[in-house]
Amino acid sequence: QSANQVGVLRTVVALYSSWTTLLTNGAFFVAYYLLFYELITRSNSGFFLLTIPFSLLVFFVLASSALATVAVSYLRLSLRRSAPGIAQSPIGVALGVFVASCSCNLPLVAPVMYFIGLNAVEVSGVISFLAAYQQVIVETIVIVDAISIYYYLRLISRSGFGRTPS
Repeated sequence: QSANQVGVLRTVVALYSSWTTLLTNGAFFVAYYLLFYELITRSNSGFFLLTIPFSLLVFFVLASSALATVAVSYLRLSLRRSAPGIAQSPIGVALGVFVASCSCNLPLVAPVMYFIGLNAVEVSGVISFLAAYQQVIVETIVIVDAISIYYYLRLISRSGFGRTPS
C-alpha cells in the first residue's frame, strides 16, 4: 500500500470506533427490524409468520443496517470535503441504498405488473416465483449488501479517512 491509501479493515475500525456510528447502526437495525416485523404481521393478519429462517432475517437486517450506516458515513465524509473518488451525488447514493436494501416494496410489484400489461396468470406466476425462491433472493440481497459495503469502504479509505498521522 502507498502512504495515501488506507486498508478497508482499518477504515472499518476507524469508522466503528465512533459512538455516533455505533448509534447510527443501532438505530438503522431497530428501524429495519421494526419495519420488517410490521410488514410481516400486517401481511399475515396479525401473526409473525416467517417463510425464511429467523436467523436469515436477522442477518438481512444486520447487513442492510450496516450498508445504510456506511452510506451515511460516506455521505457525511463527502459533504465535509471534496476528495477525489467521492461521488457527485451522495444524497442519491444514500437514498438508493435505503431503497435497494429494503424489500418492503414487494407488495407494490403486482399493481405495477398489471399497469405494464401483464395478465393475472403472469402476475401470479411472478409472485409464485418470488415465493418459491424467497430464501435464495434474500441470501443474494445479503451478498449484494456485503459487496456494496466493501465498495463504499474502499471509496472512504481512498479519501484518507482513518489514516494515522505519520
